[in-house]
Amino acid sequence: MACHMSRSRTTDIEPNKSVKGTRRPLAVFEFDFYQGSAASFKLTERRAPYRNVRRLSPTRHHTTMNICDAHLALDLEVRRFMENVGNVKEESITDFLVWRWRELDKRFNYLRVHPFNHEEESSKTGADFDMELWLVGRRHHFALAVQAKKFIKPTNAYVAQLRYPGGSKAQMTTLLSYASSTNRRPFYFIYSLPDSKSNTMCGGRSNTLGAVFTADARRLEEYADGKHGKRITRDQLLATTNPFHCMFCCPLSQHGDYFDSYFGYPSGRRSENGNEPLPGYVKQLLERSDNVINVEESEAPRQFRLVGVYDMRNDA
Repeated sequence: MACHMSRSRTTDIEPNKSVKGTRRPLAVFEFDFYQGSAASFKLTERRAPYRNVRRLSPTRHHTTMNICDAHLALDLEVRRFMENVGNVKEESITDFLVWRWRELDKRFNYLRVHPFNHEEESSKTGADFDMELWLVGRRHHFALAVQAKKFIKPTNAYVAQLRYPGGSKAQMTTLLSYASSTNRRPFYFIYSLPDSKSNTMCGGRSNTLGAVFTADARRLEEYADGKHGKRITRDQLLATTNPFHCMFCCPLSQHGDYFDSYFGYPSGRRSENGNEPLPGYVKQLLERSDNVINVEESEAPRQFRLVGVYDMRNDA
């Protein structure tokens, strides 16, 4: 299935003509990583060593970047983060993702339900999954229950990783059971660094290699159950995914048809939560007020480390 990316033109950012060959707006982001392991990091901004390169102000960047370009930029930032921080864990990548997402695009907001601690298992924190993600449009909204996996090597024990922990497949089973009982879509965010030879269901921008890929957990369960062999490659798994930015760039998203077109339920029923009222914590995140949301008093589900909400009411 081909999904051609939609892209609107921005008019109030001038191309940087001082850099030879530059046709597109140019922004420079630099980060230094200090203190401890790759999983714990501290970000500091440095003065760019480049001459005649204009840094975009955060406010102007937020108000002019369209929905597709914003997620292309985010996808690329996650890739640069993974390329420059060795052995970073899935939880740290997700934390970087939501942090940069909110910095780059004010249509996104998130709430941390549980503190991040590598030393604590889900049985202690109460968090079974990485994130509950809401995509809220004018006429429909979708809720995803998201678990994250990091698949880097071309070949690895990926069947065993999908059957975590200890070959029991308990993590995936819990995700599928929760999603079924709450009308959520069970999804995996796969963090990877593929080369140009890797294929996905939607090609996305052919010249863009990001690091975040989305996969329906029910499809990945087939691989966990050995239906495609005991040894599978990274690219076999990526072939069942779409690039993260396709959720926002694909024209199908504007009509609420993206998920059913690529990740449709076998039963044929629609996956949207459009006729259901939004939970209170989702409404609070959409308001983006200065009031701090009290996690203990909110309705936010304790099964997730994070709850993210993306406001697509002006785009879909």
